[in-house]
Amino acid sequence: MQLRSGFAMHPNRLMFAIGLAVLALSVPGTSFAGGTADPAGAELRALDGLQFRAGIVRADKGDNAQPLEDTLIFNDGKFISKICERFNFQPAPYWVRSDGDHVHFRAELSSPTDGTMIWEGELNQDRLQGTMHWIKKRWYWTIDVAHTITGVANGTGKTSAGTAQ
Repeated sequence: MQLRSGFAMHPNRLMFAIGLAVLALSVPGTSFAGGTADPAGAELRALDGLQFRAGIVRADKGDNAQPLEDTLIFNDGKFISKICERFNFQPAPYWVRSDGDHVHFRAELSSPTDGTMIWEGELNQDRLQGTMHWIKKRWYWTIDVAHTITGVANGTGKTSAGTAQ
């Protein structure tokens, strides 16, 4: 199969990739916050209204690095970092999956000038732990910087499971 000029993909690899995509979309208990899988929207917006005070550290800086303080916000089915807003990153739909007392999330923020940030994390009670990858493609190299995130709920009247306190 010919995709782009000079790029060929073996038919078996294409079928494998399509199979993986179908499998990923059919996993129960997963959804995008801005999606339509649940018309009532209860699970899709389970994190809405939550804010976290977070410390962000480059993964290659080690445990002694001073964290950059940020506020992470889940609102209207979207996720945003207050620091990222300053660099034209836009709020983006977040994906959420429940696993017992833990809630996992993922969001991909884009900026017209500064690339993409992929946020992944786990919430347990009022605690957040996760990672953020900043990726910016340039013609001469691609920036891909990994960060670790730790945070605590910012007293928004909800717990990390999205229920009233």
